[in-house]
Amino acid sequence: MTDAITIQTARLQIRPLPFQNEPVQSATDTSMFGLFRSNDETRVGTIRISPLRQADVRSAKIDCEIDPLFGRQGYATEVLPAMLTLSFKTLDYQQVEATMDPDNEPALVVASRAGLPFRSSVSYGPSSQQLIFVYRPSDDLSPAVGFDRTAVSRLRQAKQYHAAKAFVASYLKQLPDDPMIHYQMAWCHDNLGEEAAAVPHYVAAIKLGLAAPDLQEAYVGLGSTYRALGRYDDAYRTLTEGLVHFPQHAVLQTFLALTLHNLDRSAEAIERLIGTLVDTTGNPEIHAYARALRFYASRVDETWDGN
Repeated sequence: MTDAITIQTARLQIRPLPFQNEPVQSATDTSMFGLFRSNDETRVGTIRISPLRQADVRSAKIDCEIDPLFGRQGYATEVLPAMLTLSFKTLDYQQVEATMDPDNEPALVVASRAGLPFRSSVSYGPSSQQLIFVYRPSDDLSPAVGFDRTAVSRLRQAKQYHAAKAFVASYLKQLPDDPMIHYQMAWCHDNLGEEAAAVPHYVAAIKLGLAAPDLQEAYVGLGSTYRALGRYDDAYRTLTEGLVHFPQHAVLQTFLALTLHNLDRSAEAIERLIGTLVDTTGNPEIHAYARALRFYASRVDETWDGN
């Protein structure tokens, strides 16, 4: 079915290739295509559509290989939508899967831009893991339409932090003023121990109008990151600002107490910590001494003569 198909994109002509020395004869076989530059016929890569054995739905797997000489020039991003259309409209598949190495950031960006939602990760051994992206025509997901926060959460739960970062980065390029995407990018950097890189994204998320409850977590993230970087004055300013909006937030109170200690204001730090403890604990023994704890918390350097 595909042996006579030629597809034209902006820069490429996509033509069928013989597979295992035989031309592809039907939609049930693996279909292989060469990617040729339209201006000079240079072959830049290969794409393969292979059927998957699934009882409930007609599924295929797409594999795209770009010659390293032509990498990072957007060819995969250009060709994938055309091949998805071919898979569904011509080959009559109902679902397409793409399996990717979590460290292959360019491939992850391509998947994101094409609207392939991340579904799961699969381990093939203690040191080998792959990410599976699954797309159906009914999935209306595209970076140009809306940010797929669920996919990022799944990547984080699978501890695929580099993959999550690449996924979010592809959205950020298209939606640079979206506070949620900046917030998610800040978290990605924090997950990877890249505290300094997280700061401008936390700042942007807050400035661009991030909504609660994410806003309070952004204040926590930015304040605690400033503190970890030794920027104690910035941490104090950020955490104090956060408490103006969320005065009962126990984590903001706790990080502010730690920051006060770093600023040589330990008495204030202890008072704030004890106040937060009494306000939030469910321990009945702490509650029994709540009045005394509050009294002494504000007088940690005082003593009383019993005579």
